[in-house]
Amino acid sequence: MYVCVCNAITEDDVHGCLAGGGCGTAKEVKAACGFKPGCGSCTKRLHAMVSEYRTASELADALTGGPMPLAAVPDAPDAPGAPVLPGAVERPAADAAVPPAERGTAPPTAA
Repeated sequence: MYVCVCNAITEDDVHGCLAGGGCGTAKEVKAACGFKPGCGSCTKRLHAMVSEYRTASELADALTGGPMPLAAVPDAPDAPGAPVLPGAVERPAADAAVPPAERGTAPPTAA
């Protein structure tokens, strides 16, 4: 959804700017996203989005004991060749017990 129709700035643009860590105020978001003076109807929504983000960020910090350092997200454990995380339980694929010829067919019915 558009936050600023005059400048074609979307909510995703604003969220990306806030999540990137370079912006903490509406003024910084306006500068980073390229807001130019227009009708001004976006200002209230932008301030609300920044406030919501800051509140959520502060709550997350309070629950976790502070901001967490950035780290790479590991690949999904089910992906072939992906490392298995410590403590993770390996499980067989859902269709491993079904013979290849019967995969994708309906189960037999009782006669």
